[in-house]
Amino acid sequence: MKKSILIVTLGLFVLVAIVLFRTFSFTAPQLSNALPLVELKSDGKLLSQAITYETISHKSEMRNDSVFVAFHNFLQDSFPKLHKELSREVVNEHSLLYTWKGSDPSKKPLVLTGHMDVVPVDYASRNDWDASPFSGEILDGNIYGRGAIDDKGSLIAIMESIENLISQGFEPSRTLILAFGHDEEIGGDEGAKEMSRILEERGTEAWMVIDEGGTLATGIVPGIDGTVALIGTSEKGYVSLEVSADMGGGHSSMPEPMNALEAVNRAIYKLKENPLPDRFSEPILGFVDYIGPHLPFVQKMAFANTWLFKPIIFNTYKKSASGSALVHTTQVVTMFNSGLKDNVVPTRARAVVNYRLLPGDSPEVILGRAKDLINDTVVKVTIYDDFEVSASPISDHSSSEFEFLAQAIQAVNPEVIISPYLVLGATDGRYYYNITDKVFRFSPIPLKKDDLSRIHGVNERVLITGYAKSVSFYGTLIKNS
Repeated sequence: MKKSILIVTLGLFVLVAIVLFRTFSFTAPQLSNALPLVELKSDGKLLSQAITYETISHKSEMRNDSVFVAFHNFLQDSFPKLHKELSREVVNEHSLLYTWKGSDPSKKPLVLTGHMDVVPVDYASRNDWDASPFSGEILDGNIYGRGAIDDKGSLIAIMESIENLISQGFEPSRTLILAFGHDEEIGGDEGAKEMSRILEERGTEAWMVIDEGGTLATGIVPGIDGTVALIGTSEKGYVSLEVSADMGGGHSSMPEPMNALEAVNRAIYKLKENPLPDRFSEPILGFVDYIGPHLPFVQKMAFANTWLFKPIIFNTYKKSASGSALVHTTQVVTMFNSGLKDNVVPTRARAVVNYRLLPGDSPEVILGRAKDLINDTVVKVTIYDDFEVSASPISDHSSSEFEFLAQAIQAVNPEVIISPYLVLGATDGRYYYNITDKVFRFSPIPLKKDDLSRIHGVNERVLITGYAKSVSFYGTLIKNS
C-alpha cells in the first residue's frame, strides 16, 4: 500500500514538474527588428466619400451597374497619380486589376486585394443608425457607413497610401498588384476568382497575397487586455445542407402518427444533439503558441500544456460564439419552411443547416455524417444551392513572409501582439492559392469587441485615427517590400 502511494505521489510530482517547466519556459516566437515606419497622413475624407456609393452585392440581374461605374470614376478622380503610374484593367465589367511595375524582375510581386462591394442595409434598421448608412458622415471622430470596415476601408487606404508614395517620388523595385473585386459578398466568382485565373494564366508567382480577414483586435482575445494583430493563415470552409421530407398531409383533425414537419424536426434534433467534435486546427495551434505566453499564469499554463488541459481550453472558448467557432466546425439551422394553414397537416417541410468547416473537414464528409446521424428513409439530405467549399489551405506562419507582414504591423503599432488566426468567414483570399502558398488575411483597421456586431450590422464605422494608421501600414508594407 505504501509503495503504491509512493508511486502515485512520485507520478504527481513529475507531472507537476513537467507542467511548471513547460509553463515557465513558454515564450512567444520573437520577431527581428521592426521595419522603418512610413508615416502617411489622412483625414479620412476619401473613405467618407467612397461610402456614399451604394455598391451593393447582388447577382448580375439585380445589380446596379451604374453605381459601380460611378465608383470607378470616383477612384480615377480621387487618385490621379495612381491612375497615371499604374496600369488598370477592368475584369468582368466591374472588378479592377492594377499593376505597378517594379524595377527588379527577380522579385516576386506583392498582391494586395480588397473588395468594393458591400452587403445591403436592412431597411427596417435604418432608423437605428446614428448616421445614414450610405452617408459617410463623420461623427465624434468616426466615419460611419456600410463598407467602412468591410471592405472599402482597406481598399481606399491602399490607394491613398500609393497616391502618397508616388507624390513622394517613390518607385518600387518589387511589382505591386492590386486586385479589387466587385462580388466578394456573394462568393467572388466574377471578381477574385477571375482575376486569380488571369494572373495564373500570365505565369504570376506572387511573393504573398494580403487580403482582408484578421484585424487589430482590442479586448477581443480572452485574457488579453491589449491589442492583438490577428493574421489569418487559413479560412473556414462552407456548406449548407437541405433537410427535407415529403409525406401525405390531410386534415388536422385526423393526423397520422408522423408528418413531414415532424420528420424534419426530428432530423434536425438529431443533428443538434450531435455537434461536431472540438479540435485544434493548425492555425489555432499557432494562435496558442503566439498568444499563450502573454496570458495570465493559469491560462498560460493551460496553453503551454494543451496535451493535459485541452478540455479546459475548449470549455473556456465555448463560452462565447466566436471562441467556440475557432475550435469546431459549427452547425446552425438558418431556414425552416413548412405548413400553409393551422388546420392543414403539411405535406412538405424543409430546413437548411449551415456549416462552417475547420481545416480537414470537407463538405462531402459533413453530408455523409448528417445522413448517417439522421438515418431516416423519409428524410432527404442534400447540399443546398449547389454551393460548397472546403477550408482553404494553410499558409505557413513560420515563414519569412509572415514575419515581414508582422514587422510592418509592429512598425505602425509597436505594442501589438502578433498571432496567426483562423478566419471564421469567407474571403476572396481563398482564390489566390493558385499563384502562391502565402495568402494572409489582415485588415489594419482597429476593432474593439463591440465593433464586431457592426460588421454587416448597424452603425458600421471606423475611427479616423485608426483609418489613418491603416494608410501608414500599407505605405510601410509597400515601401519596405
